[in-house]
Amino acid sequence: MSASELLHHERQLHHLAREFETLHVRVRDVSYTPGADALRRIGPLLLAAQDLTATALVRLNALHNSTFAAVAGRRASLERLSSVLVASSLVNNALARALQANPGEGEPAPGDRSHDGMAGTARQAEAILLIVGHLDEAATQLELSATACRQLAAGIVRNLTGVESCPTN
Repeated sequence: MSASELLHHERQLHHLAREFETLHVRVRDVSYTPGADALRRIGPLLLAAQDLTATALVRLNALHNSTFAAVAGRRASLERLSSVLVASSLVNNALARALQANPGEGEPAPGDRSHDGMAGTARQAEAILLIVGHLDEAATQLELSATACRQLAAGIVRNLTGVESCPTN
């Protein structure tokens, strides 16, 4: 594998790590009111996570189909990137579960009293706890994904020392 090909993969993985970090910040900072507002604010995070999962799969395929096979540590690197794919999928799951926990009740129908009183308040409080837990899980998986991408990129840079045609730039 040429040094330039290794550098390309390394740059791509650093970029992916930054994308995971950016989404991590967005998930940690999301504020919402249960109901339609939560759907409006968490839904785009789920779409972004799905894009990152697709990108992680593209990166895995690119490494797998490259001449990366000649590099020592290939198997461990591909396994680490596969773990990023799993973690990214878990982010999607956690965000989807946050949306599932969200009380989509909106405005009650005229005369509907099921949202009033202590029962409605308890349902809302339970939903908030569930949503927060799912968002925390998503944030944790995003952080793990970013770390794994950075470690994989660092491993690729270490492999550059073994490539005889290493560029000086």
